Amino acid sequence: MGAIDFGEWVAPDLKLELDGRTYTVRPPTVEAAKMILAAAVRGEVNLGLVKDEIPAEIQAMLDSIGDEHPALGDAHAAMVADKVSAATIDRVAYYAVFYWARGKEYADTLAALLWTPRKLTPSTAGGAAPKG
Repeated sequence: MGAIDFGEWVAPDLKLELDGRTYTVRPPTVEAAKMILAAAVRGEVNLGLVKDEIPAEIQAMLDSIGDEHPALGDAHAAMVADKVSAATIDRVAYYAVFYWARGKEYADTLAALLWTPRKLTPSTAGGAAPKG
């Protein structure tokens, strides 16, 4: 019996395009996946998608991450070296967390909700003029 070519079923890399550059993020290792799932829990709690506290064991795992970005892998260092802004790296890391934890559709939906510029109307901006 021959070997099974599993290549077409392997999780693909995440390709991130920023300012004409493409950063490739390989699928996370088992250890990184644990951190990514913990970060996804924190993100959902912080966004109010989950009405609960972050469990102590998950918070302990998050506290151990330090300055690493497990969802971005080596792409994080490449972005820093290319002087990508901290705000952009934070958004990309947030996206990558949900991409690996919940899938592309979920990550895309959150990104659109969080970062798509919106036109404010007087009713959504709190009125046409400041109140004094």
